[in-house]
Amino acid sequence: MSILSYTVRSSGGVVTVEVTSSLSNPWYHWYRDGSWCQRTKRPVASWYLEAGDAARVECIDTTDAEFDPVTNAPVGWSARETLWWIRSLASDVDHYRVEQRKDGGTWAEVGSVPVVPHRWAYWFETPRLADLSEYEWRVTPVDGAGNAGTAIAVEARKMVRHPDAPRFAVTYNPGTSKVTFADAS
Repeated sequence: MSILSYTVRSSGGVVTVEVTSSLSNPWYHWYRDGSWCQRTKRPVASWYLEAGDAARVECIDTTDAEFDPVTNAPVGWSARETLWWIRSLASDVDHYRVEQRKDGGTWAEVGSVPVVPHRWAYWFETPRLADLSEYEWRVTPVDGAGNAGTAIAVEARKMVRHPDAPRFAVTYNPGTSKVTFADAS
């Protein structure tokens, strides 16, 4: 992995990152907020960000075509969640309304996903999430007239990207000159 430099450009909400690698003919593995996004042969990737949004972008370059980008992901915790669900069996669904609730507060719409004919599985990436907060999500099928169907809970999660440091006890044995570390939980 030999990224020498990053160049970042922003225009109209589209952020483009270009890297310089010292490797010959590398594969580029792109991560946004700790989650793998894509693999490219070009040293450039772009993302759309809403006004006021931010993202941490990382790139790993390698000449190994069999490189596993998930297993070898950079250290870090995602600041977003990807929600997955199976389509509604109702034939009149126009789109899915995605709502989010933080720390038991009120539900707020965070997105809308259009129905694609013959697609069974859908996904949605949430906006940036706050650390140490409880989040719940629900997805509601909505017909062309705006009538909402039955909402389904997708998942709930407490975001912990910065875990507490491990607690340990240290002892020194002067007879052996050894230091021992033990779990103090």
